[in-house]
Parts: sequence; structure tokens; C-alpha cells
Amino acid sequence: MIDLKRGEVNHQDIGQMNLYLNYFKKEVNMPEDNEPIGIVLGAHKNQVLVEYATESIDNQLFVSKYQLYFPEKITLIQELNKLLNE
Repeated sequence: MIDLKRGEVNHQDIGQMNLYLNYFKKEVNMPEDNEPIGIVLGAHKNQVLVEYATESIDNQLFVSKYQLYFPEKITLIQELNKLLNE
């Protein structure tokens, strides 16, 4: 499940995703299915808030920020090359 936020991710967004994951696990998942994964993407995120809000959550819930626009082509190529050379 993916939740895309236009602004900053807050603790309510994380709690809501956790609720959805719990529901999906109990009501939709079949015994042979993997556990659901939740991703909350926001234009901004407060690392400390995210750390405390996700601390005791057992679900696979990830929070990250996204860019509104792709970087220049040359920047993408340079980053890709860096990753490939590691």
C-alpha cells in the first residue's frame, strides 16, 4: 500500500497506514501470502517524528520523501554510475 502526501508526513499518516496494514493482514491476506508492506511518501518528512512514530510498529511500514521533479539526465547518470561502481 502506498500513501502519497503533498506536504509533510505526520504521525497521523503513519498511524493510518499502520491501521490499514493491520486490517489487510487480518481480513484480506491469505495464509500463504507475505505480510503487506506500507509506504508513506511525502514531499517533506521530519526524521525525528518518523523515528518516534514508527518505533514500536511491527508492520513493515516505511516513510520517505520524494522529489516533485526528476533531476537532470546527467545527474541521474552520475548517481547510477556511483551505485554501480560501489
